[in-house]
Amino acid sequence: MRTSVAALTVAGVINFACASQMPPAAPSAPAPATPAPAARTDLTGTWSGTGSDSFSAERVTWVLAQSGSNVTGTAEFAPVDPRDGSCASCHKLRKGTFSGIFDGATLLTVRMSFPAGGDVPTPICVTDLSGTAALAGNQLTGTYSGTDTCEGFYANGQLTLTRQP
Repeated sequence: MRTSVAALTVAGVINFACASQMPPAAPSAPAPATPAPAARTDLTGTWSGTGSDSFSAERVTWVLAQSGSNVTGTAEFAPVDPRDGSCASCHKLRKGTFSGIFDGATLLTVRMSFPAGGDVPTPICVTDLSGTAALAGNQLTGTYSGTDTCEGFYANGQLTLTRQP
């Protein structure tokens, strides 16, 4: 009887051990890859195009350098026709500084400061302009307004600039 109790005990242990084993797990799908962070667009380079405001049309050039979200550089306005004899042909000849903040994707805040002095027809005038520009591909389209100590208030400023190769 001892042998049969021992045999039953061994059989019970084997049965319990086999019954308690889980079937092998099905292969799991690999975890989805973590998306890489979106690449930040760099605005460094020369941008040129045209603009216009409550005074007249102009040619615009920005030479920009970007560090993180900060954008700095130079801004230059030039009259469309410097020989037309209008006030705009003098007051639209401005060279100054550019500063802004870029969100890394599409929106650039803009500040252009044109100090008194320099080799321009109206060296006593100070112009400060600010606005925003939206990036789409290799083009910035924006609006601006501001003041000029000689001309007064700049309103309804619009510009479209294209990145130069």
